[in-house]
This record gives sequence, C-alpha cells and structure tokens, in this order.
Amino acid sequence: MSQTALLVSEQRFKQWTQLDDNVRMNEITPFILQAQDIYMQDTLGTKFYTRLKNGIIANDLTADEQLLLREYIAPTLMNYALYMMMPSLKYKFVNQGIVSGTSEGTTPTTLDELQYLRQTTLDTAEFYNKRLLKYFYDNPTMFVDYQSPGTDGMMPNKDNPYFSGLVVPNNKLNYYEERYGDCSDCGPSTTIQGNP
Repeated sequence: MSQTALLVSEQRFKQWTQLDDNVRMNEITPFILQAQDIYMQDTLGTKFYTRLKNGIIANDLTADEQLLLREYIAPTLMNYALYMMMPSLKYKFVNQGIVSGTSEGTTPTTLDELQYLRQTTLDTAEFYNKRLLKYFYDNPTMFVDYQSPGTDGMMPNKDNPYFSGLVVPNNKLNYYEERYGDCSDCGPSTTIQGNP
C-alpha cells in the first residue's frame, strides 16, 4: 500500500479553524486529501505538488519548501478542506440513509446558514490562495518544479482565485473602434485574435 502525505497536520487543522477538538481525524482526512488534489494541485501544478508530497514522505523538504508549506500552503489548504467538509458535518451518510445530526443542547443549522458559513470559508481560502500566488510571483526562482512544471499532469493555475460570480466581457471594443475609429478612452487598444 502506498503512503499518503497530508500537507497539514490534524493538530494544526484544529488550531487554525473553528473545527471542534472532538471531530475525529478519520472524518477530517478525506477532505484534506480531496482539497489537496482539487485545489492545491491546481495551484501548484502536478509536478510541484507531487514533489511536496514525496518530500514529506521522504523527510527531505528544503527549508524553503517547509516555509512554503507552513506559512502559505497550510492556511490555504485548511480553509479549502473545511469548506469541503462542512456539508458532511451537518449531514451524515448512514445505513438508514442521509441524516441531519443534532444533539442535546444544540439547535440545527439551517441550509441558508450553512451556505453562508461555506461562502465565508471559501472567501478565506481564496484570500490565502491569492497570498500563495503572490509569494510565487515575488520569488520566481525559488521553486524550480513550480516554474518548470513539464507537460505531465496539471499546469500551475496562476489565475486570480477570486470569482465574484459576475463576468462582464469586453467584446464591444472592436465594434466601437471599427465604427468610430480609435477609441482611446475604451481601454487598451491591443487586440489578440479578435478579442480585447
């Protein structure tokens, strides 16, 4: 059986999030693994992501990689994992079906409240992911596997992680330039393959 590396420890996960100490590690681990594969592999690229996991298993991470994991990757990963975990904290899959768990002295969370909590957690994860990308930008030669990811697997996604839910394409620029000539107040006049 192959070893699986977690990029964040259970202790740190519980210290840095609002997750209660009584939540068992076997309930947390699947979501850390999913968040690593979905979000962190997307940000880091497969080559660098694999290097970090192998470095944890072999205990041969460089000082720069340890700093990156501790200060930049871990906060991002913890919030993405918590975001993914929240529905399973409310709803459990048991032999009888899917149930919503409550206990004495607690009141159940509404779906609207759960959606609000998930969105704020996602906002926090995106903030830390943006901070991680800025660190890579500020240190372009520090991590070779990030800068030269090869062609095997996912390429690092260097786009802004924030998504406001509204996309406003600027596809009218060419129309105005063709109709009225130079449109110096329309923004950059650079056009790539017919798109502004």
